[in-house]
Parts: sequence; C-alpha cells; structure tokens
Amino acid sequence: MGMAASQARLLSITTRLTNNEFRSQMVANSKVRLANETQAASDEYMEALNATKLQYVYYDSNGEQTLYDLTASIILQYQPLKNQYGLVNRAGQVMVNHGDATTFQQAENRDEFLVLNNCAEMTEKEVVDPDWLADWKTRKPKEEDFTTEKEINTETNELYEAFMREASSCYSFSQQGKNCYMHVLASMLGPGIHETSTKEKFEVTSGGDWHWSHDRHPMPTVAAGIHDAQCCSEPGCPHAGKSVYQAAVDLLWKAHFTHTDGDSYGGDIDTPEEEALVQEFFHLIDHDLKQAKKEIIEVFDEKGYNDELIKWENEPPQMKTITDIEITDPDKAEWYTNLWYRMNGAVFDEEFMQSATDPDFNDHSYLNEKYFEKTKEEEQSWVEFDETLINSPEWLKFALESGEITLEKVVFNEDYDTTTELENKTWQATSWSSTSDIVEVTDELAITKAEVKYNQALRDIQAKDKEYDNDIKKLDTEHNALQTEYDSIKSVLDKNMERSFKAFS
Repeated sequence: MGMAASQARLLSITTRLTNNEFRSQMVANSKVRLANETQAASDEYMEALNATKLQYVYYDSNGEQTLYDLTASIILQYQPLKNQYGLVNRAGQVMVNHGDATTFQQAENRDEFLVLNNCAEMTEKEVVDPDWLADWKTRKPKEEDFTTEKEINTETNELYEAFMREASSCYSFSQQGKNCYMHVLASMLGPGIHETSTKEKFEVTSGGDWHWSHDRHPMPTVAAGIHDAQCCSEPGCPHAGKSVYQAAVDLLWKAHFTHTDGDSYGGDIDTPEEEALVQEFFHLIDHDLKQAKKEIIEVFDEKGYNDELIKWENEPPQMKTITDIEITDPDKAEWYTNLWYRMNGAVFDEEFMQSATDPDFNDHSYLNEKYFEKTKEEEQSWVEFDETLINSPEWLKFALESGEITLEKVVFNEDYDTTTELENKTWQATSWSSTSDIVEVTDELAITKAEVKYNQALRDIQAKDKEYDNDIKKLDTEHNALQTEYDSIKSVLDKNMERSFKAFS
C-alpha cells in the first residue's frame, strides 16, 4: 500500500510540474507581448509628436487676430471683413450649411434670398409702368412724319431763257396779234420728220413754206431739250400729260389747218379760232416751257409737329406698384449675392466668364439676369453639409489634404466696389495652403493627449509586467517544492525497489 501511494503521489507531482511549466511558458509569452505593446505605444507617441491641425485666421475691425480650429462651419459662416470661401465636392457642388440651404429653398430670386438672410428689406413704391414707358417712348412725334414732299415749278430754266434769246422778236410779234408764232413753233421743233399724237407726220425743213421752216430763228438748245420737258399740271392746261415737244407738234399741226386765209409771215390774228390757238401758244411758252423744270422740296408742318409734341409730353404716365429692395447691410448682401449665384448654377469657369464679360452682353449683365431668378433644380449646384461633419476639424483637414474637398474663393479685380451684382468679382479655385486665412500649426492638444495615453499605457504595461514577475516567482517556488518532493519520493521508491530485488534474489 505505501509503495502504491508513493507512485500515485509521484504521478500527481509530475502532472503538476508539467502544468507549472506550461503556465510559466504562458507568462513568458505575455511578457513578450508586453514588449510589443510598449513598442507600439512608443511609436504612436512619436507619431503624435508630429501632429498638426488647420486653423482659420480672422482679423476684426481693430486688427486683432483670432484663431479658430478650421471647420466647414467656420468657413461658411459670414463675418464682416472676412474673405469668402466655398467648399466644393468632387461633383462640383458647393457645400452649404443648413441655414443657407433653408433660405435658398425658400427664396424664388436673389432679392428674396437677401431679405431672408437679414441684409435687405423689401418696400413697395409707385413707379412709372415700364411697359407703358417703353410704348410711350415709341410714340414720340417724329419730324419726318410732319414733313411732306411737294413738287414745284422753278421760276426760270435754261430752255425758257434760250427761247427768249433766240426767238424774242417773233414772240413779241405774236403778242402784238401776229401769227408768226407758227414759225416760232417750227424753229422750236427743229428740222426733221415730226409725228402728232394722232399719228400725222410732217417735215420741218430749211426754207420752203414759212410755217414749216426753221431758218428764221434756229433754236438748237430748245429743240434738244423740249423732249424731256413736261407740260405743267395746272387746272385747265390744254397740254397736260404731254411733253413740251409733243404739245408743240400738235399745236403746229392744228395751226396749219386754222390759218387758211393765206396770211403771209406776220399776218394778223383776226378770228376766234386763231385767237384760241395763239393763246394756247402763249400757255405753252409761259407755263409749259417756262416751268418745265420741276423741283421736289420738303415742307415741314412745324405747328402740327409742335402741337403733337406738347400733347405727347403732357400725356399722364401710367403708374405701377412694385416691390423694391433696400440693402441694409452692404457687406453681408455682397456675401449672400455671391453665394446665391454660386448655388444657383453659375459655374465660374473660364469659358463662362468670357461669355459673361463679352461687350455684347454689357459686362456681367447677362450673368446677373440669367441667374437672378431661381433656375431649374437640375441646373443648381449645391448640396447641404452632413451635420456630423460640418463641425469636425479632423474631417475637413483630411478632406482638403486628400482632395475630397476643394476650395473656391471670391476674387475681386482692381475696379472692385461693394455691389449686389457680379461686376468685378468671380469665384476661383484656390489651394488652402496658398491662402493667408488658413494656417497649419502644431496640434498641442493632440500631443498632450498622446503623451497622457502613452504614460498610462506604460504604467499599465509595467503593472502587468510586475504581476507576471510575481507569477513567475510563485511558479518557480512551487516548481522547486514539487521537484524536491518528487526527488524525495522517487529516492524512497528506488530504495524500496532495490531491497525487494535483493530479498527475492
């Protein structure tokens, strides 16, 4: 029984020794892991020593500087004397805070947007109806509407003057009651075959019967010009509608048949028929030939024009009630004007701005008019910020550095003046590192936090290491005790075995 008990005890001790060795190995492995944790904590701390953050630099009206940890909320919030920036995502949309998104959705045009953002007020006033004004301007009397053309006869002309030089003597005899006007008519027509309005033909020659001869008073100037000269249009004119030439031909033909009394050159006018013909001759010379040259003159009805002008000027205007905008905060209004156009789809790329500043569009008037009213939803260019990100400086720093978010800035040119239009300023892409408003500084708070974390990690590791050392000491003590007991029992068993072999040998 004693030997069996000793063997059982020996087996128990062996098992405990094996377990003890296993536990020792586990503690040793834990100490190795502690060494790795120490190295990791050290690496994390060293990395934290290089931690930086972005800050926004703001100067107030007194020139005093204030630094804010850079967040989207800080950038998008209006402040006087502050440069205006926009944060743009990869889709080209400007990202805005909840307040700006709300007022933009409520507004139908730029003016309403300014009022909702408390930088303008809307007032009603009476103005001249622009439609009436435009129509009224078109109805202004025009001088040309009171100017008419009038045809008048000139006092004298070259044909009449030539006639009086070349045939004055015979013309004078005709005025004294002589029938020599027939020779004058022949001289006016000149040599050649002549045809009347009724197609009768006769010849004016040199010599021959007196009433067909042109020798006595050759009138080449008159003969050449009377074809184009038109008879007068006075009431009762016997030659109306004819040329002076045709009237002379017809008159000479009629005179040829009227003077049948055989009167020689210079015979008297002594019958009513002859008197009628000579009077027709006088009309031909004194009216048709003398006034054959017409002149078109312009006649201006000054009284009629002035009467209509006064009537037009005194026409009472039609009035219209309109809602007008009064800017109460110019700087803030400028800020929200710029934001309105950017949110409303005006993309300020190079091609767009070249069109907007083309002289044919009157500088930026094209852009102002196009985007004053709210455009279609798909043409707008904005998105509301996630509220979990808008106040996170860590996220914004990462987004700017990684290119997830880009920066746009309102840039003014040399002619800048505060205005609610877009003249002299544009939105332009810019790098945050090139601005004077955003600076990168050492993140002292992050370093302090890392140092506290590192020191706490070291204390925890040291405490665990000490605990593991105590465990190892306990295991060593227990191991030594078990080993001593094991050796003692094994020695007793060995001696018993030796005596038993001797007893049976």
